[in-house]
Amino acid sequence: MNPMIHALERLRPGRSMVSGHAMAAHAARLCTFAIVLWCGAAVAIQQVRSLYTAVDPSLCRPLGGGDSGGAARLCEGLPGYPVYIAEGSRGVYLSVGPNADKRRAARQTLSSFNTLFDRGGRRTTVEWRFVVRDRQTVPYATIVRYFTQSATDAGQVLVVMRVTDREVCHVAYVDALANLDAIVLARKLADTVARSKPCPQEPSVQGAQGRSPM
Repeated sequence: MNPMIHALERLRPGRSMVSGHAMAAHAARLCTFAIVLWCGAAVAIQQVRSLYTAVDPSLCRPLGGGDSGGAARLCEGLPGYPVYIAEGSRGVYLSVGPNADKRRAARQTLSSFNTLFDRGGRRTTVEWRFVVRDRQTVPYATIVRYFTQSATDAGQVLVVMRVTDREVCHVAYVDALANLDAIVLARKLADTVARSKPCPQEPSVQGAQGRSPM
């Protein structure tokens, strides 16, 4: 046999083996990269987050009379999502976002007399449920605690609102005194009902009830 051909024949298995090892290493790198991407996406999907902003009427900008007939103010919320509050004969009206005073929430309140402030306090908190989209915080729901009053009882109600670019509305009410984990239930409603379903004709009462006037 020609010595050159014999040498080439001896080299072929080695070359194939090297090529096979290279392909395997490349495939392993691709798999690792895919796993990293998948894990990153999974973490992003699984993260459930809230932000909190304080509402102090003394720091808000007066707007004059609101649709509810009482004094209205525009307060700081998340970027691009100010908080609108107005006082009416029955209690407080609260809405958020661009043109907040024109949204349905600006005309919604509980049937029982209510306020956002406990025992004469003048500061409350808005909990925002949100996602991050294009590095921007985009809220899809809020949770606010209302303090309610009837002729015989006093209570607390968590109001869950749907928030989008086009609509803001009351979605559900949770009796904060009747439910041991009221905030957990409110967040679940925010993350499911408020986030994915359109504004209802009327808000629903969820969970146990009977302790707080609504």
